[in-house]
Amino acid sequence: MPWRVCHATAFEPEAHLVKGFLEHRGIPCLLENQRFDMDPVRTGSLGTIRILVPEEWAPVAVKLISHRTPPRSRLPRPRVIDVDFRRRRRVEPGARGARTSEP
Repeated sequence: MPWRVCHATAFEPEAHLVKGFLEHRGIPCLLENQRFDMDPVRTGSLGTIRILVPEEWAPVAVKLISHRTPPRSRLPRPRVIDVDFRRRRRVEPGARGARTSEP
């Protein structure tokens, strides 16, 4: 059975997360670690960790990985809360920028 690379990363935790993500959905996968690690010294990412899946599962795995996080355009915008620290209260949204003369 030929295996094909569906994802590659320089970070070992990410590789294990992706592997678990795929296995949870029933896709068999292997990790191929090509990193150079020397204890106690680590010199950056010299190499990558590749996630391999059977060739017939590759299109499914690639699609699942690409859809595991929403694109930035679909993420909710962060809400800004204005606070008047002198009065220790939130500033009403309509009163943004309005200053009070009270101390």
